[in-house]
Amino acid sequence: MGSVRRSPRDPSKWEALYRDPGGRQRSKRLATKGEAKAWLTRVEADMDHGRWQDPRLARIKFNAWVDQYLAAAVHLRPTTRAAIESSLRRHLRDRFGNISLGDITPLLVRTFVSELSQHRQPDTVRTVYGHLRSILNAAVAADIIAVSPCRGVKLPTKRPSEKKVITLGELGRLADAVGSDYRAMILIAGILGLRWSEVTALRVGRVDLLRRTMSIVETNPAVGDLADTKSRSSRRTLTIPQSLAGEIAAHLARQRITVADPDRLVFTSERGGRLVGSNFNRRHWQPALKAAGITGFTFHGLRHSAVAYMVAAGAHPKAIQQRLGHSSWSTTMDIYGHVLPANDDTLTAALDRLLKPESSNPTDSRGLASVRS
Repeated sequence: MGSVRRSPRDPSKWEALYRDPGGRQRSKRLATKGEAKAWLTRVEADMDHGRWQDPRLARIKFNAWVDQYLAAAVHLRPTTRAAIESSLRRHLRDRFGNISLGDITPLLVRTFVSELSQHRQPDTVRTVYGHLRSILNAAVAADIIAVSPCRGVKLPTKRPSEKKVITLGELGRLADAVGSDYRAMILIAGILGLRWSEVTALRVGRVDLLRRTMSIVETNPAVGDLADTKSRSSRRTLTIPQSLAGEIAAHLARQRITVADPDRLVFTSERGGRLVGSNFNRRHWQPALKAAGITGFTFHGLRHSAVAYMVAAGAHPKAIQQRLGHSSWSTTMDIYGHVLPANDDTLTAALDRLLKPESSNPTDSRGLASVRS
């Protein structure tokens, strides 16, 4: 058991003494005898329950720990690593870099988030805080600090953004305007709902025009090489509508691509390499939008539009979820639920047909009665 005494070096303070699990004597000075006793009680309880940690470990500076964390985080995808490094470079290293992990308190984190919220958008604040929390959670997992200071933090509310969808007619105009090299890509994204990273990673061997199927197994990240899809649910096989299969076949014929090139990308840059989002946006997407007379629309809007078409076609919610590659229907609703109100009239008409009696006699209520029963 430990003990409490007046500090020999500073009689105005009290000193709590104890021996760590290795037998080494340790001490901590506090302002009052009561604080010293309370602190010692917590330390002894931690040792009894196997939660004690060497306080010297928590002296490591934030920047030094980050370097260790990144070196060991081999599980991070290239895009995730790049995003974390961006947050560190722009926000976290300057603020926390020379502070010991043990000295980063919940108050310090909350103050940082509050100040960041004053000049950054909510999405940015939430992203940066998420990276900070991951880094400090890793310090807990490494037994460097006992508990993460990222707790009790209220983040700014994420502002809902207007997500525009286009009609099938507008989709056709956009596909025409983008040109023959990328016409099929626009249609695939707009009808099947593929992400940019998925459609630009599509290989010839993943498209079976005979069976009219397309397998989504890889992505084209902004950083790094082509990689497997992020999750198991994102890996999927889709059935291709007959008309779209014809567009894909015409594209492959124009590009002189055959099944003898299974690893070749279906869509490439002018030089034959992987497509880069910023380059495509500047050289092809923006000019095509202007030519088609469409404003305020992003490439990801094609995915939103695809959901709207599926809903209008009466697709089952589970089918929509699986086509999009989501792990749950709630995820689909959270992201794409905005397309449903536009189809409310269609739903109402369908309910009317369901409830309408088979007889033409207006007094006959067998249809509604059967539903009630």
